[in-house]
Amino acid sequence: MAFLFPTGNGVIQQDNAPCHKARIVLECFEEHTYEFHLMSWPPNWPDLNPMEHIWNAMERQLRAQTPPCPNISTLRDRCLDIWYNLFPVMYQKLMTSIPR
Repeated sequence: MAFLFPTGNGVIQQDNAPCHKARIVLECFEEHTYEFHLMSWPPNWPDLNPMEHIWNAMERQLRAQTPPCPNISTLRDRCLDIWYNLFPVMYQKLMTSIPR
């Protein structure tokens, strides 16, 4: 959690998918509640979840890069580069596209 939210002010969007409701996941959320805000979301509504679109765009950009990642460290670095360059613009675009 400290890596994802170094300032302790992150938001995790919880869609209540079965894998997200596993005891170990819920215990982790409980253990780290002071590090982030847990936002509830309707289950199985990917069209309302901007993160699904962002993950898709990240995956497309990652797969388009050559050569492929030779190790997990390179993969992590590339993912972070894509995230920091893509997320703010794409998130704003997606959020404004969702009808209020």
